[in-house]
Order: sequence, then C-alpha cells, then structure tokens
Amino acid sequence: MADRTLVAYEREHGYDTHYAHDGVDPERLGPETPTGGDADRDLTRLRDLLAERGITLGADRGGTAVDPDPLATGLSWPDVVAGLDYRAYDRCLRVSHDWDASAFLVCWFGFEARGGDPCDPVGDGALLAVAERDEPFARGWFEGVKSTVADGLRCGLYGEDAARGYLGGRVRAFAAEREVFVA
Repeated sequence: MADRTLVAYEREHGYDTHYAHDGVDPERLGPETPTGGDADRDLTRLRDLLAERGITLGADRGGTAVDPDPLATGLSWPDVVAGLDYRAYDRCLRVSHDWDASAFLVCWFGFEARGGDPCDPVGDGALLAVAERDEPFARGWFEGVKSTVADGLRCGLYGEDAARGYLGGRVRAFAAEREVFVA
C-alpha cells in the first residue's frame, strides 16, 4: 500500500495543499527542494485509482516526491482539516513558513467497510500528531479501537453518529499532550 500524504504548505495567504505518493521525507522539504526532491515512481496506476474517486492529480513534472501542482490554495488550517478526504490519505504534513514539518496520522471514522452505511469521507475523521517512529503504534491503536466500535455498531448498541463521537473522544484522549484536530 502506498503512503498517501496531503502536504499543507503555510503561505502568506493561507495553506496550499499538495499530494505526495509513496511518502515524503519531511527532512527533504526546504527552500531549495520545496517538493522534496526527486521520487522514483510511475503515477499512472495511482491517477487511475484516484480518478475513480473523483480526485484528479496535476501533470507529472519530473517525478518529485510532492506533486508541484496544488490541489487547493489559500485555505485556513481549519478548512484543511474540515475539507480533507480522510479515506484517501494516510498522513498529513503541515509545513510552516520556516520549513518545520508537523506529521499527522489521518484517522478516518467511516464504518462502511465494517458494516456501516456509506458516507462522505470528507471531513469525517481526525488528524493526530505523531512522530515517525510512533506512527505504526498509533495507527494500530486507532484501527483496534475502530474495529471494537464497529462491532458495537453492527450489534445495534449505538448509531453511527454516536460511534463517530466516541471515536473522536478516544482520539483526543489518546493524543494527550499532542496536537489533535477532529473534523
């Protein structure tokens, strides 16, 4: 599976969002390499898969780690969080003016693959700040909690709105001192 990352660059007018496939090393983002340098990949299959979901990537220009064509420009951070397709992305990088990058695990709250109703994945989840070394643990923790909540949902213990609310609370509790944004 690819590491689909939304990269949000802070600009004077707000955040510009870009797509990165197969991960992007935050250490490689800087004034000389704003798109993370060269990436060795073929985006044909990815473009086809995303097109099925209504997402169009810009033209491939030299195969950089981050697609140089923005998906959106001039967004506030709350708009980035609320407008994110939580099913389409695995990570989110917020890159400040001085090129400091904050990494977030994308937690999708949708239950459709686990017996729930189909729903719009835009704005349906949370961003949880994680260090790279902690991301696999945090992802496993979230998927475990989500599976447990899905079991209760399938058994009729509560509805999907209550399940999403509970997931949001659990992610906030897990975050403790870390940044967390629940859409």
